[in-house]
Amino acid sequence: MSARAVGRAVRLALAAILGIIWACGVPTVAQAYAIILESSPAAGTAGPAPKRLVLRFNSRLEKALCSVQLVGPRQRSIALMHLEPDAPPDTLAYPLPPALPPGDYQARWKVMAADGHVTEGAVAFTVAAS
Repeated sequence: MSARAVGRAVRLALAAILGIIWACGVPTVAQAYAIILESSPAAGTAGPAPKRLVLRFNSRLEKALCSVQLVGPRQRSIALMHLEPDAPPDTLAYPLPPALPPGDYQARWKVMAADGHVTEGAVAFTVAAS
């Protein structure tokens, strides 16, 4: 075998080994971060004042290290009641104050997945006048 053929075989072997190491060591997004799957009220919807705020993610959460802030019309922060303790491990649920006034709202969330990765985002919805 020529020196050129040996060099090419070595480079191919190294590339294959590095590819296997990379594939085994790089986590996918689904494994690494809590991604919101659904909310109630649903993002972008308008309707009557909801009684609860529910955010469901694709992985178990460290609930003690998660936070949700509800911001209403004129950027006023609205205090959320206690986190519902019986919600599933991938879900944050809060009872809302009765009769939220009409306007635009954002539920701004920051969560830590069980694997330690932190993600944040917001769900916007509108409370329509009755």
